[in-house]
Amino acid sequence: MNNPKYPALRTIAAFYRILAYISIVFTVIFMIFGVIATFVSGIYIGGGFLPFLGSLLGSVFGSIILVFIYGLIGLFVAVLELAVAEGLEVIMDIEANTRA
Repeated sequence: MNNPKYPALRTIAAFYRILAYISIVFTVIFMIFGVIATFVSGIYIGGGFLPFLGSLLGSVFGSIILVFIYGLIGLFVAVLELAVAEGLEVIMDIEANTRA
């Protein structure tokens, strides 16, 4: 395919794919830093989100759980970004296969 029919859709799909991989990398890095920061400081790092975890489970354990919740949210967003990229590619493939 030297001359793609939909260059903007291909660019957007590539953008979402790159964004998904960047999201995965940063999510894993921030999860590692969050767990390390929890053990180093021993302070509940949850802020305003789910504050009951800090008092209910102890500050370190609550912070670790919160880091993993944030990590799961980040990975879920990355999967959605990959799904958008794949969806755009499927739409372009369907168009190419139904042409003729």
